[in-house]
Amino acid sequence: MSGPACFAGASLAFSLVTAYGYFGTVFQPGLAAVLLLAVLALTAAGVGRVLIGLLNLSGVSDSEKTLLGATLGLGGLSLLTFALAAAGMLNATVLTVAVALLWLVSYAELRAVFASFEAPWSLLRERPAPVLAVAGALLAVLWTCLVPPHQYDTLVYHLPLPAAYLRQGSLAPVPHLLFSHFPQNAEMLFTLALALKSELLAQMFSWLALALTVGWVFEMGRRSAPLPAVLLGCVLLSTHTAVMLLAGTTYNEPFVMLWLTAAVLSFYRWRETAPEQGGRRGWLIVSGLFLGLALGAKYYAGIAAGILGAELVLRWAAGGPQGRRARGSELLLLVGVTTAVFSPWLIKNAFCVGNPLFPFFYSLFPGGAGGWQGEAARGYFHVMTEYKLGGGFLSALARLPFQLLGNSLRFGGGMDALGSLGWDLSFWCLPLGLWAAWGNRFLRSLAVFCLLYTALWFSTGVVLRFLTVLAPLLCLLAGVGLHALWARLPAAGRGALAAAVAVLTACHLALFLYVHGVFGSGAALLGLETPEQFLAKRLDYYACARWARESLGKNDRLLLVGEQRGYYVEQAHVATTVNAPNAYLSWSQEAAGPAAYAARLKAEGLTHILLVPRELARIRPAMKPWDDRGFQNLMGLEPGYIEPLFKGPACAVYSLK
Repeated sequence: MSGPACFAGASLAFSLVTAYGYFGTVFQPGLAAVLLLAVLALTAAGVGRVLIGLLNLSGVSDSEKTLLGATLGLGGLSLLTFALAAAGMLNATVLTVAVALLWLVSYAELRAVFASFEAPWSLLRERPAPVLAVAGALLAVLWTCLVPPHQYDTLVYHLPLPAAYLRQGSLAPVPHLLFSHFPQNAEMLFTLALALKSELLAQMFSWLALALTVGWVFEMGRRSAPLPAVLLGCVLLSTHTAVMLLAGTTYNEPFVMLWLTAAVLSFYRWRETAPEQGGRRGWLIVSGLFLGLALGAKYYAGIAAGILGAELVLRWAAGGPQGRRARGSELLLLVGVTTAVFSPWLIKNAFCVGNPLFPFFYSLFPGGAGGWQGEAARGYFHVMTEYKLGGGFLSALARLPFQLLGNSLRFGGGMDALGSLGWDLSFWCLPLGLWAAWGNRFLRSLAVFCLLYTALWFSTGVVLRFLTVLAPLLCLLAGVGLHALWARLPAAGRGALAAAVAVLTACHLALFLYVHGVFGSGAALLGLETPEQFLAKRLDYYACARWARESLGKNDRLLLVGEQRGYYVEQAHVATTVNAPNAYLSWSQEAAGPAAYAARLKAEGLTHILLVPRELARIRPAMKPWDDRGFQNLMGLEPGYIEPLFKGPACAVYSLK
């Protein structure tokens, strides 16, 4: 190596060491999480490439094979964690050994994985502006993953369930969390992250799902659309506010978005492949694998499965007597593969709660093991439809475009607002995308799929966050439409169109920053405050949870009164819930007085009470009926039956005497 080259390499090493000296201590947890993510992503890609190789897919480039492999391998890590949990072998040691074995399996493919990264570098040289725009947006989202988990549902069940599974060493249901019986492919990845001692890694898994989704839009889109249009679609997706916000959290949507996008694009890739071409059926198998993974992350993925299945049924019906056997086998193949991948959650729920599709069909399967009554199930589904427009179906449908374009926040209160921002450009360009895509069979199929999916989404419950799974396809169609319009405009029109897209994209990025400003993320991201300081400002109960972590024993069991977000309580605990009966409230109603109530709490194995008065006052109206007798029994525990141990600014911890 020449002297100048040696100095250049030494300069790079010096710069990295210097940067670590300035910021390494502050960002060490984030750096460790990034390294873990890189190792797991490479492992997933390598193992996935091995599996994809068995299918002998037709016409697959090396970069596509890595993309397919990583997407499938991510699902494989989820199912592996589920299998270990179901077998009662869930702990950090076993998971680490399992990942190490997968690394060995993937090792032979790693050289090919790294070689496939040449494609993005080549694209960067050819089209630097859109590639840098996508990379910049993705890096911004990755940076926000360094903020400690604090979103409401994250702390109610997305992370508490994995933490409880690790404490128990198994998939045993958590009594106060009815979400224990929902499909949890995403939560299994979060479990893996927590087993590796990194909750930031759990959020980075969501970021990885977004990055892979952008890859799917690019790789599959450029086969049927001009490259500038596809790159524009990738820019629109990576700067979509709702997508950016959700990809920095531990919500399910990024994973459903990834696996459904992969399933739909693989399905139509199968349909576009000539029947005589070898490996064609492999694309249908891949589509079924991804559909099963998506269903295992969230039930509403069944909408996509229904649409694709219905298309196969129509193909079978229109095929004539001679072609029906072959087309019937295609339908059975898709249904069989999808069901097989989704079946672990069906089987688990059948055993644990008596209803494989819990909480659906609660009138047929009462699901008493999970504490659900018919009233509670009805209440849950009522919450899911609280954003409906009201009135007649046709009038509501007619008002939908105006509401989506001008008032999208009405489709997401509270933390659901994360999924309600940044839709304006993709919805505005939908007619344009339909016009531009209609002459291309592949793109036309995607457009029809989006219309059908939106119609079914509208019919079942208007929660805009649940439509995030369509964002990749809508952004691709928008890019195609904008590109086609650009080609037909004079210079002045092009300037206006470019300015419009730039203004809306800037608004999306500003909204992204605004939300993180509301969260107070800036100081945490810049290292100006510790995670503990950030969480203490965000959560009333955090000071007490931290004290309990440092002062109480691992075998203690806490009752959280007034707080649903129990994640930061490391000991076993029972949290308050508004979605199911609270046993401690029933005990307070039944007790003859505070003494009997205290005895009942101790008999149930509880050792301490963590009280959060302000949050209790906020959620009390949504809790099950609780009259003055029960309330007085709870409040009457002090001073005779409980002893104060710690009082924070907005919470307190008591021990049962």
